[in-house]
Amino acid sequence: MRLMRSSLLLAVVIGLAAAEEKAAKAEEQLEPKKQDKRGLSEYYGSYDEHGGGHEEHVKTITVVKKVPVPYPVEKHIPVPVEKNVPYPVKVPVPHPYPVIKTVHFPVKEYIKVPEYIPKPYPVTKHVPVPVKVHVDNPVPVRVYEHVPVPVEKAVPVPVKVPVPHPYPVEKKVPFPVKVPVKVHVPYPVEKIIHYPVKVPVDNPIPVHVDKPVPVHIEKPVPYPVEKPVPYPVKVPVDRPVPVHVEKPVPYPVKVPVPAPYPVEKVIPYPVERKVPIPVKIPVDRPVPVHIEKHVAVHVEKHVPYPVKIGVPVFHHEEEHQHIGSHDDHHGFKQHNDDHHGFEQHNDDHHHHIEDHHHH
Repeated sequence: MRLMRSSLLLAVVIGLAAAEEKAAKAEEQLEPKKQDKRGLSEYYGSYDEHGGGHEEHVKTITVVKKVPVPYPVEKHIPVPVEKNVPYPVKVPVPHPYPVIKTVHFPVKEYIKVPEYIPKPYPVTKHVPVPVKVHVDNPVPVRVYEHVPVPVEKAVPVPVKVPVPHPYPVEKKVPFPVKVPVKVHVPYPVEKIIHYPVKVPVDNPIPVHVDKPVPVHIEKPVPYPVEKPVPYPVKVPVDRPVPVHVEKPVPYPVKVPVPAPYPVEKVIPYPVERKVPIPVKIPVDRPVPVHIEKHVAVHVEKHVPYPVKIGVPVFHHEEEHQHIGSHDDHHGFKQHNDDHHGFEQHNDDHHHHIEDHHHH
């Protein structure tokens, strides 16, 4: 870095000195050129001498000098670049090697939640008790029992069929058959012979007949077609310019290998695996479990039916009072009928419950 700085300072100082010398030379060259220009006064005399009062114009020339200014010059210095050359490296891998695979499975986690239980608390135990219900008209009920039915299973039995060897094979071969056809000989043959028939026409009608017009048809004649064929042309070059082509040259690279180096050897070893085995646990006293069996019960569905209600007709006051008393009596009667129907429904329901208990 110090050498580079010193070289740059020297270059700047030399440049400044050269610029000063060039400026001095330019001034020396311009000095002899500055001469007084001859006017018309030398030949004809001045204008003032002849009695004129005109002033003389002086022409000025401005010269612009370009002074060079020093500027830094960057010089490209090549720097060696290290290039990484990949080379294959063998990594020892044991065969076979164990592969550990994590298998996720759900785990149930029980969380204890406190529950308030009043103590002491009543415990109800369901004890079935047989109840006999007296039924006047017992209804016969069919109970189907499961009776084993013999099932015949067909067992295939091999049966040998005698086949003659060799056995005849019938093959149908078609052949032409001539069928005689009866023909009456001799028999008349009718032949149609066409002949012209002239039909006389009294007033012939002229008919226009189109005459064919000749049409010119162009017939193309084959002619040669020039087709340009490219061919290589060698252009002579007097001075060929050499082009540098980089060719990578392989060179050996020394890899440090420790000698001797440790070698790992995989020795197979037995791995214990847990195999589940079903174990039967004997139960001395099985606990009876009560299973409720639902029995189909016939339920009667009441079908609604229309009921006619009388509408009173008003004629006079007396009739209105009479009809009102009649309607009240009729309404009370209808209410009694409804109450009677409710009692009948209760009797039917009680009778149905008794039948159910009986069954």
